[in-house]
Amino acid sequence: MNRSSHRILLFLYGTLFVLCAAFIGVAHWYELKGQRREAVTRLGSIASSLADQIPARHTPLLLEKYTAPGTIIKNTQDARYYVVHEQLRKAAQRSELDAPLLLLAKDDAGALIIVATSEERPRFREPFAGSTGLLDLYDEGGRLAGDALEYIAVEPLRDEQIGTTTGILVASMQRSNADAHAYAVLWRNIGIALALFALAGVVLFRSVGRWVQQSEADRLALALRNLDITDSIAYAGKIQRALVPPPSAYRELFEGAFVIDRPKDVVSGDFHWCHRLSDDVCFVAAADATGHGLPGAMMAAIGCSLLNEIVPAHSEKDPAELLNLLNTRVVTALHQQGQRRGAGDGMDIALCRIDRMRREILFAGAFRPLYWLHDGQLSVINGDRRPVGGAHQELDRKYTCHKLAYSPGDRIYLFSDGYVDQFGGPERQRFMAARLHQLIETNKTESMERQAALLEQAFLDWKGAEEQVDDVCMLGIAV
Repeated sequence: MNRSSHRILLFLYGTLFVLCAAFIGVAHWYELKGQRREAVTRLGSIASSLADQIPARHTPLLLEKYTAPGTIIKNTQDARYYVVHEQLRKAAQRSELDAPLLLLAKDDAGALIIVATSEERPRFREPFAGSTGLLDLYDEGGRLAGDALEYIAVEPLRDEQIGTTTGILVASMQRSNADAHAYAVLWRNIGIALALFALAGVVLFRSVGRWVQQSEADRLALALRNLDITDSIAYAGKIQRALVPPPSAYRELFEGAFVIDRPKDVVSGDFHWCHRLSDDVCFVAAADATGHGLPGAMMAAIGCSLLNEIVPAHSEKDPAELLNLLNTRVVTALHQQGQRRGAGDGMDIALCRIDRMRREILFAGAFRPLYWLHDGQLSVINGDRRPVGGAHQELDRKYTCHKLAYSPGDRIYLFSDGYVDQFGGPERQRFMAARLHQLIETNKTESMERQAALLEQAFLDWKGAEEQVDDVCMLGIAV
């Protein structure tokens, strides 16, 4: 190798070294920024999820009942406090946060006090000694992040009946913990870069550097494409959550209700739905669209949109007639009539019309049952063995309408098959409907909020380390 070529290669090698160092620095900056953004987003998601699960009325009721600090000395002393603490504890355990989750409220002087925490020791009515900026976020919620040593997400707990904020949920994380992963990646990148440059010196001087550069370019392009896909899926999840009713919608319609919604991926092929016709009459449904992930979510969006269109326009029809209309619209929308490809796309659905004036439930199902807890006895009303959508059956499908006369205190449960089809347990078997039936009967006297917690925990315990096999959606209503 002549001196000129040697100098050129040394210059190229030095340039690559500088570029690599700059790339590592920029990548570290983006990684650090991304980790911080992810930490704040994660905290916000935790706080928002808890706001949907914790009854807003519990906070003022606890403060009215226990007027002095330290009057609650154990978590099981009060049923309402136990429910709140359990939600906080389980959320903190799932999220593996380094700081406790807090439920705060204002005292008579307008200062923040602690109502409940995820810690084992109650700190009821202790003054909150954290960031004073939380008072500014009391009604609207938000995030505190930036150069502070701690990231904080605040979500207001609102009583929808009276339209006031009864407290705020606070999730926090030390900035050092959020940054730890980014610094670990930085040192890993530095170590890899040094090792590769030692090898690259040999390879470059043998004139194959261009192959390495091309491989790196391909890797970066793949990472960018993967990032685009991930961002698109995350945004699709946001759109889907906007389509389905929030859990608070059911609490406005009924004395007690819960929603368990656990997508297998970011987006789900299962969805729940409700529509109020009058003060006494409403429709509720739980559906399982074909597939999961993005294909299932697209089918779920079609089903939810069609229900929003069909039910108000044909409110005089019973659920069986509405399922017939829904089937026709799905087949027409997907151009399935006479087609083979995509002919199986559709959904299984349980649809109920609840009339509280007549104390009557009309139910029709397409491959999905209704669980009815009446006078302490749990009954299963099976739907018809024909789906909504798909060209492998006749276009005009007849569904059976079941009429149930319910009593005050009765409960109904609608759900997709993801819960009972989950593999797990000591012998890696399906959960099965019989086990769900027994679980509901065993806890039939519990509140709806407590039942939801028990059902979700039973699912997680059964699943264990196994992968979730399908989307899970369950709707429980005290009619």
